[in-house]
Amino acid sequence: MKNNEIIEKIIKERRNVRTFSNKKVSKKITSKIIEMGIWAPNHRMTEPWRFRVIQKNSEKRLLISKKIEKYIKKNSNNSNSETVQKIADKVKTEFEACPLIIYVSSLVGKSEEETLENYSSTSIAIQNMSLYAWSVGIGIGWSTGKPIKVKELKKIIEVPNSSIIAGCLYMGYIEKKSVIIKKSRTNHLKKTIWN
Repeated sequence: MKNNEIIEKIIKERRNVRTFSNKKVSKKITSKIIEMGIWAPNHRMTEPWRFRVIQKNSEKRLLISKKIEKYIKKNSNNSNSETVQKIADKVKTEFEACPLIIYVSSLVGKSEEETLENYSSTSIAIQNMSLYAWSVGIGIGWSTGKPIKVKELKKIIEVPNSSIIAGCLYMGYIEKKSVIIKKSRTNHLKKTIWN
């Protein structure tokens, strides 16, 4: 297979994944995934990304999972408390059981424009990480929801208030690639205007 064919295959095959095997992701492979992230383009070479690796069963992981549960209970629109508790339990368990969690943050720039450029570059870094991880059998579920909205998260994971948390990455070895639902996209020509 040619390089371009390999890249195309990985881009089209990669999915946001949250179901993982119990196999531990080593520090060496985690470090390599992060290294691939930092090769994202970044205007003015600000290198705005920062990574916080949260190990399974760590104090921080357990504290954040409790805060996620609390957040869901407080902010749910569902009036059925049993249903809300089931949802909170499921999300809390998923967070605690995940082999590896990485929070990715982006530095605020000297201007609104630079802040946006930094955030965009950090998002590209996450995509780089996702593509490389997929190529070695590791899935990433990128969340910008509940795990980044909990109270005092920046303090817990030691992210400066001047930074923006771009996402929480759930990571682990993919249990069964064969059961991952294949999805399609609208033809790019329907989304493109040529002037």
